[in-house]
Amino acid sequence: MTTPMANFAVATSLSHEETELERRVFAETALSCILWVQNIFAYKRALLDLARVSVPLCAAYSVQAAAVDIASKQYPISTLPIVARIKVPVGPGWLGTGFGSLWVSKSLSREVLRIDPATNRVIAAIHVGSDPELGIGVGLGFVWVADTKDRTITQIDPETNRVVKVIPVDVTRDPEGSLGVGEGSVWIMTNRRGTKSGTLTRIDPATGKITADFAVRPDSHAAVVAFGAVWVTSSGAGTVTRVDPISGAVVAEVAVHALPRFLIASEQAIWVLSQSDGTLARIDPSSNSVMATVDVGVPGEGGDLSVGGRHVWVSAEHIPLSQIDPGKNQLVRQFVGGKKDDTMRVAFGSAWVLEENHGEIWRIDLEKLDNLPASP
Repeated sequence: MTTPMANFAVATSLSHEETELERRVFAETALSCILWVQNIFAYKRALLDLARVSVPLCAAYSVQAAAVDIASKQYPISTLPIVARIKVPVGPGWLGTGFGSLWVSKSLSREVLRIDPATNRVIAAIHVGSDPELGIGVGLGFVWVADTKDRTITQIDPETNRVVKVIPVDVTRDPEGSLGVGEGSVWIMTNRRGTKSGTLTRIDPATGKITADFAVRPDSHAAVVAFGAVWVTSSGAGTVTRVDPISGAVVAEVAVHALPRFLIASEQAIWVLSQSDGTLARIDPSSNSVMATVDVGVPGEGGDLSVGGRHVWVSAEHIPLSQIDPGKNQLVRQFVGGKKDDTMRVAFGSAWVLEENHGEIWRIDLEKLDNLPASP
């Protein structure tokens, strides 16, 4: 095949006595050569653009496929292997585990209940503030309960089941959050320094005094202490902030799906539930980046996270229990059909779910749950 480049080589060899027609042929041949080269480069650019577009499209397709597959993982709530139903006051609350017990804060009855997992019975009822509905922290030798109405933190001694002190602090009135315990301090999001839940406040557990205020993003609500840092979710910014517990410096900000709220730490990762689309982000603390995003399909207000029994667990309105395999970053199974049962903890070989309407805590046997059929 004769190409414009070959014609160009012939054209350049013409003598200086070439006619006007020959000069015109020369010019047209040169122009054809230039256009031919441009087309080659345009073709290559098109291939590169196609490659760049294809990868995101394939990724988007795989995410959509995973979302559709959720239905194949859903079991009716009646199949939950509930081995005990423990009566508690009706209404909202939070769960915590530690010191060999399950701890339950109840807003309407203004108390914290202690349940013995050996007998499934309430062994203590401890009166606290007006609205203990901002999570339960366990650690540093005590149980810590935040109150959104009184704007306080109550310190409970598990040895005596008595209140040690009540610490005033300007906590947010939003009940969907948590306080962190670790690195020698208690950590909670506050409105101090004129922020809109944009201050991470550090409290000395021995004195109850505020020892530092660290600036983070506004509309931050939940904190967890792990991997030598304090991790905070900002629903407003759509980020998770890693804070140095000594200096208060922001070490990293990790972007996740919109409206991140609850978070928890496993042995290897930080897990974050986003209320915008019900996805679960897995953050690698060594790189401060998202390793995986699991579509759990539980968007909306409320929710809870727990770790135990070799799995990560999510609770949400109408879907009280979702089981995630952290080895594959995949949804294993999900139980649907509940109502007002989005508070959960995993410990003592069981999942514990607070059902608000009837005032019950369901104890779910994890071994029996794992032995359920592979498909609903």
